[in-house]
Amino acid sequence: MFLHWEVFYYVFILLAHMRSYCCWSVNNFLMTGPKAYLIYSSSVAAGAQSGIEECKYQFAWDRWNCPERALQLSTHSSLRSANRETAFVHAISSAGVMYTLTRNCSLGDFDNCGCDDSRNGQRGGHGWLWGGCSDNVGFGEAISKQFVDALETGQDARAAMNLHNNEAGRKAVKGTMQRTCKCHGVSGSCTTQTCWLQLPEFREVGNYLKEKYHRALKVDLLRGAGNSAASRGAITETFSSISRKELVHLEDSPDYCLENRTLGLAGTEGRECLKKGKNLSKWEKRSCKRLCGECGLAVEERKAEMVSSCNCKFHWCCAVKCEQCRKTVTKYFCVKRGGQRGRNESASNRRKNLRLRKKH
Repeated sequence: MFLHWEVFYYVFILLAHMRSYCCWSVNNFLMTGPKAYLIYSSSVAAGAQSGIEECKYQFAWDRWNCPERALQLSTHSSLRSANRETAFVHAISSAGVMYTLTRNCSLGDFDNCGCDDSRNGQRGGHGWLWGGCSDNVGFGEAISKQFVDALETGQDARAAMNLHNNEAGRKAVKGTMQRTCKCHGVSGSCTTQTCWLQLPEFREVGNYLKEKYHRALKVDLLRGAGNSAASRGAITETFSSISRKELVHLEDSPDYCLENRTLGLAGTEGRECLKKGKNLSKWEKRSCKRLCGECGLAVEERKAEMVSSCNCKFHWCCAVKCEQCRKTVTKYFCVKRGGQRGRNESASNRRKNLRLRKKH
């Protein structure tokens, strides 16, 4: 799998931070130090990658579309802002790492980890008992916390915010776990059920966190809080009063309509939007209004030719041959209003000149 350079950076920083840890124990795991964490490095990289991909999917038709520079998690060297977008990046990244570690544990990738059968045989509810092979979300949570939270070495408000959102991401994975049951009884009846917990599709975790993003809470703290024991105490007290399931931020978001090179924002000019198409959500159908109209831009329609394989046939033996089909599609982009009018006027003048030449 191709990994963005941000992911390599992410894993490198994670592993570097691990050297400051001495020893720990989880699920009878006996190894200590950096060598133990190297076992999980590929899963951490895959989890970080899944977080990146989900972020880009969730914000594909938003003004802020999870740009590349937003995907590094080091507190002081990359994400300079502390807004709700930063909160989402931390949460989805933390969730991606935990999710992948949990899934790989269930697949048997780690010798020291397997099913969570700690509640098997216990009564779960009316007519059902815990049993089967639950995904070991506790293992994924513990290991991912050691990796991801190690990035935050400060004690200021921003570090507290990032740690809170990391935890919110892990809570999202646990909160979206799905109960699966199997019936037991005579002649196919369902007298009792045996149930276990399974990970959902990661898209469900992304959808859950996107809702949390829209309801993120702003925490008002003095800038620079964390320089004294008193301020650190105030920070701890403030964040401890907020549910760990909620995303939090310290600053308001900038205007993502506009280009801002200082902040590394590209603006929405030139962005593609959606107007027509099957199975579009309401959010996608309103993307042209959100990206273009509400940002003072016009919508420009462009025709494009797409080439794809079609009419594929199997030939004995053993090849598949396809034709190349061409299809004209319509796409929509945000452009400056003046620029569009100028192009429209130029096209109109060309048509007038053509009619005049035909008359003469």
